[in-house]
Amino acid sequence: MAELPKEIPGLLIPMHGRPWVVPNIVVAEIIPLRQPDRPGHGPEWLLGWLSWRDQDIPLLSFERLNESGQVTIGPEARIAVINTVTGKLKFYAVIIQGIPRQSRIGKDDLVEEPVDNGPAESMYVQMGGDLAVIPDLDAIEQAISGLMH
Repeated sequence: MAELPKEIPGLLIPMHGRPWVVPNIVVAEIIPLRQPDRPGHGPEWLLGWLSWRDQDIPLLSFERLNESGQVTIGPEARIAVINTVTGKLKFYAVIIQGIPRQSRIGKDDLVEEPVDNGPAESMYVQMGGDLAVIPDLDAIEQAISGLMH
């Protein structure tokens, strides 16, 4: 049985609420903020569809999907293209509030906080004094798996 690595390369991604903390491999690319090419029809968290590397990918608002707030476009806002693990769609995009910061995530860095999670959050964690959230990527993928256009 392989031993788990002591730490993994991760990203702290600025979001409207708490920053996300995710492994590097989750993020395919950070692109400049732009309007979706096509409007979204359906759930209010679907902001529209982007054309990215010759494919249509859904642009979503994590805050709306997580029922934790309104769509916010801050002055540093960008779009993160996220790799999926399952499902028909290979990628989706979320609005983020700045440039992600590289971070090495060690087992000891993550101290679980007893906070009520939203439907698209796995858990809140303390990372070096900052409260961050580990998004529930499975729940997000479950939500987007219903989006076929």
